[in-house]
Amino acid sequence: MLRGQKRWGAAGAAVLIVGTAGLWLRHRHHAPAGPGGAVGADESPAPRERWAGFESGRDVPAPTSGAGAPAPDPFSKDVTPSQVGDAMEAWRKAILEKRAPDVLSLDEAFALLPGRYGPALLRLAETDPDERVRAFSTRVLGKMKNAALVDDYRRLLDDKSPFVRQNAAWALGELAHRPGGREAAEGALDELRQAAGDPVTEVRSAATNALKALQ
Repeated sequence: MLRGQKRWGAAGAAVLIVGTAGLWLRHRHHAPAGPGGAVGADESPAPRERWAGFESGRDVPAPTSGAGAPAPDPFSKDVTPSQVGDAMEAWRKAILEKRAPDVLSLDEAFALLPGRYGPALLRLAETDPDERVRAFSTRVLGKMKNAALVDDYRRLLDDKSPFVRQNAAWALGELAHRPGGREAAEGALDELRQAAGDPVTEVRSAATNALKALQ
């Protein structure tokens, strides 16, 4: 995945499939961790104000349960916290069960409403027991280019998984393309320099590229 991930998101959905396939192949001997509880937007450690300026849709009453209740639509701007949790569970399962089309579809939905899905994705990136889920979630967060997440990326650079560390370094580099992002990322330069000496080649490369972009 490390090599595939460098291309993930660089050239659209087709490239993302290459990255996901690479991750699954590299982890074909690792049994996935069992799914945890649903992750709702209100359960994330990221305060809502950290996502100011990022589209979040609006809260609506939860649909009435029962046979006639409509299925949650992750692309709708009318998304409840409960439906965010459902989307996170679908995201985890799509990754763990190697369903690339669903990964792509949810990735697109998250991009439409980063302020709604971002906090829950951050919780997965920081706490999920499966490194693939943490790595994929970190990558999606990096695409959102939220300068308020610099401290979170700094922590993710210490993750035990090289896939997460690589994506955290890449995400910091992506802030160079966001107004105010370069200045915000200055607080992580020391961690990036340390990551540039990581024992894993791909992590070193991502950190070095991020440093070049930010300096």
